[in-house]
Amino acid sequence: MKILKMDLVDCPCTGKNLARLVHPAILAVLAQESLHGYRIVERLAAEPMFHDGPPDPAGVYRFLKTMEQEGMVTCSWDLQSSGPARRQYRITDKGIACLDKWLDTLTIYQNSITVLLETIQKALGQER
Repeated sequence: MKILKMDLVDCPCTGKNLARLVHPAILAVLAQESLHGYRIVERLAAEPMFHDGPPDPAGVYRFLKTMEQEGMVTCSWDLQSSGPARRQYRITDKGIACLDKWLDTLTIYQNSITVLLETIQKALGQER
């Protein structure tokens, strides 16, 4: 029986489950500026890893809560904006250090993925 690519919609090989990468993506967004949670979700949605749709806002808020408990981010109530008070998130020194470690880790992953891609291409006779 031949498996078609369309039969693999829910397979991990689609790369749709990149949940671990949400953590460094949030830190990278906050390293640029402090933002409200909704704006963080908007910025993440513009990233290529979310090409199939925006991240789950509830999941982003769970990450933010966990990162706050771990000391990676802090938040305060923004009472200056019009409308209801909103939580403003800011990266901490610990968050910056974590993001720097993510850079090292992702660089290692990138190199490993390059080698893996070459191996897969060779195995499938698609050497480039």
